[in-house]
Amino acid sequence: MKKIFVVLAILTIGILLVAGCTSQPAAPVATPVPTHVPTTVVTTVPPTPVPVPTKEIVVVVVNKTADVTATPTPTPVPTYVITFTDHLTITPSATATVKVGTKVIWESVDPWKPHSIQASNVQTAQYFGGMNPLAVPYVNSPTGLITADSGIGQSPLGTPYKPLAIIFDKVGSYDYTTGPFQPQEQGKIIVIA
Repeated sequence: MKKIFVVLAILTIGILLVAGCTSQPAAPVATPVPTHVPTTVVTTVPPTPVPVPTKEIVVVVVNKTADVTATPTPTPVPTYVITFTDHLTITPSATATVKVGTKVIWESVDPWKPHSIQASNVQTAQYFGGMNPLAVPYVNSPTGLITADSGIGQSPLGTPYKPLAIIFDKVGSYDYTTGPFQPQEQGKIIVIA
């Protein structure tokens, strides 16, 4: 059947080419005579495929956990920075009001004088590591390392800069004093819920 269509298509194209290329007038058209065409068409049906069993394994997992909770993403710790300047000032102030869990960072941008903080009483000494002064590191060291002018009580020379930071995790008021080259100021960290 396909061969007949291909032959007819080729003949049609050939006739059109020949008819278009000749310069003679068209010949009279013959009247077609009907011919008998059989009405029975023979078709072949492909055989029905026989199903073949597969070797696929299906695994069903049932979650038997009653309450599934996602692992919480840690929230960033809020920070508050208190800075000792080279103009003998403390910015924004030696007193701060922060929420529970805030990390308070003391830093010095004074290359000329060392600065420190110290607990004012035994009750607040637990947050300040005792009653001894704590050196406030100089943050503008060009190498990022502790140098000779970094302040009193610093880590050994050449160790990396580490800020003086304390996380206040309980509501309350924590008094401290500044020194030694600031006019000694009373500072206070007020922690609220």
